[in-house]
Amino acid sequence: MLLCFLKLLLGRGFRGSAREDAETALSSSMREHPNRSGRPDERTERLSRFLALVLRHKPDSVGIALDPSGFVEIEELANAIAGQPGWTSVTEAAIRAVAQTDARRYEIADTRIRARYGHSIPIETPGTPVIPPEWLYHGTPPDVLDAIRNDGLKPVGRQFVHLSATRQDALTIGQRHSPGAIVVTVLARQAHEAGVQFYQASPAIYLVRAIPVNHLSIPDELPS
Repeated sequence: MLLCFLKLLLGRGFRGSAREDAETALSSSMREHPNRSGRPDERTERLSRFLALVLRHKPDSVGIALDPSGFVEIEELANAIAGQPGWTSVTEAAIRAVAQTDARRYEIADTRIRARYGHSIPIETPGTPVIPPEWLYHGTPPDVLDAIRNDGLKPVGRQFVHLSATRQDALTIGQRHSPGAIVVTVLARQAHEAGVQFYQASPAIYLVRAIPVNHLSIPDELPS
């Protein structure tokens, strides 16, 4: 129950001390119970969550630094995590297995690994810019629509805005944080032609620094 609550906090993009407290509590709770009994898939999921914490938010918590693109050597990461209380059994092979199991979340390039998206720490680029499809989509709580109409789409608690390849995916993601989520349509190809850079984190997720309001289609009325 505690882990579910903390994951919810982290997923909402909280800023400042509330976010830091949630990350610290999540890290501590995982370190206290890493050797408890559980199925292999449960242990893999716990390690995956810990990797997300380290590679997206707190690399310094295990004493590593990411390169400008968010990569770190897998050997260095494994040694750093194995040096944490309760995680001594973590190996390079275990980290590679997690990345292969959850390839939409992690990317391996030869001997390096990075999180594909979700960074709250600064990174220069999440990859090579791509030409996006005609439209992309973003699910958002209805109470921020006025801010989007004024300022466009900007990241909250992250380095990039996350965009979905389909309307349904955007709605599903938005509803994780707000049951009444609204889908904003991004005129992605138009924005790209105007100079906005897009990055593809996975087949279903694109990243962008920001989208000006003139490249958005925002619903005028909320559904009843």
